[in-house]
Amino acid sequence: MAPRKMALAALLCLSTSVLADLQLTEAALREYDGTDPTKPIYLALGGTIYDVSVSPDFYGPGGHYHHFVGKDASRAWVTECWDDAEQLTWRMDGVEDMYMPKYLDEQMEQAATGEADIEGGAEYGMAELAGMAQAVMQKLGKISDKEIARRRKEDIVEAKQAVQERLDHWTAFFAKNDKYKTVGRVVLDTDKPEPPKICAAALKKRPLKGGKLDKIMKAKGGAAGLMGGKGGAKAGAEGGDAANMPDFVKDKLKGAESLDGEVKDEL
Repeated sequence: MAPRKMALAALLCLSTSVLADLQLTEAALREYDGTDPTKPIYLALGGTIYDVSVSPDFYGPGGHYHHFVGKDASRAWVTECWDDAEQLTWRMDGVEDMYMPKYLDEQMEQAATGEADIEGGAEYGMAELAGMAQAVMQKLGKISDKEIARRRKEDIVEAKQAVQERLDHWTAFFAKNDKYKTVGRVVLDTDKPEPPKICAAALKKRPLKGGKLDKIMKAKGGAAGLMGGKGGAKAGAEGGDAANMPDFVKDKLKGAESLDGEVKDEL
């Protein structure tokens, strides 16, 4: 390689290394939001800063993803809640709540005792639905405190794993995309106030499990039996209706009195 080309290559490597070692405070990072045409557009995720200047239509002023630049908004990448500025933060506290499942049998037990309504069952009239729930729960039996504690213990582990997987998905998207170069790290201000509560839109994506009704739900609805809505939409899926009671479960409740011992033995 000619001396001049070798020098240029060395300079390029040095420049890349310097960029990769760049450290910006959150305040300094805000200056790279695309409003100053003389500066690159930076976006941070998981504490790592990426240069997204090559996609100004997406990340520049007026772009669909402009709200993500000039900051580390890891929380919003997972929850998809970006309409409120306070949700655009790197703090992930409480995000796992969007993946904590609801249990249909627990809702039914509460409805049977008058403690709460069954979500998605208002169209039947709650008095009628409470009667159906009582009939079903008499056959299923009370859900023990031990069983509920076991569910919560397992659910929190799975929920935190789901959050990490979602964050890893977006981190990999930028890290493996040749268009977007890694330029450094954000110096995060850990003294900031606690993050906001998880947004209502994210909580609507919570999955629905059957609990003691799982086997019936699987038998009658296939994969959709574990989740609400058509096709068993999972938490985080666009247009998902996971919080609603599946139609076939409503129909099953209508005929609750016909449940026999054989069904109970399968639960």
